[in-house]
Amino acid sequence: MNSILKFAILPLLLLLLTGCVMGTMYERQGTSAYLEKDYATAKAKYEEAVASGNPQAMYHLAVMYAEGQGVEQDQCKAAELLEKAAALGQDDARLMLGLFNLYGDGVPRDVNKAAGLIKTAAENGNDTAMYYLANLYAAGLGVQKDVDKGLYWMLEARDAGFPVKDELLTRDGLAGLYE
Repeated sequence: MNSILKFAILPLLLLLLTGCVMGTMYERQGTSAYLEKDYATAKAKYEEAVASGNPQAMYHLAVMYAEGQGVEQDQCKAAELLEKAAALGQDDARLMLGLFNLYGDGVPRDVNKAAGLIKTAAENGNDTAMYYLANLYAAGLGVQKDVDKGLYWMLEARDAGFPVKDELLTRDGLAGLYE
């Protein structure tokens, strides 16, 4: 019985690994085309990678739809792709979907969901998410207002490489934005 299971499982594992490798290859080809502003090729390659379940490609294709690059601008389609990528752990997608929820782009406005998505991305090391989370705490938007937590995340964002203005690196400076 064990040898039968091995022969049944091995092909499935190989198929799964092949799909992951192909998805990564298509995503990289899409990114190369995107950087060259060959949006038609980028879209095609990203779609192939998305079909393989590649969350990076989902995020990149969502950006194309959000910006109308090589496709008709469609915030709802972008949000749908971001939801899928975020569910697979893609933190740039979590951040962007959080911002979509914050402003009501392509989805109903939901500041609590926005804060949760942005917080998860920040906790996973996304410097831009750290910056936005700092502002959410300072403003009390989607989270309980807490300027000290806001300052903590602003300092974390700076330390992670986000270009934070010096005046936002003090409690008074950050609090002054939202008084």
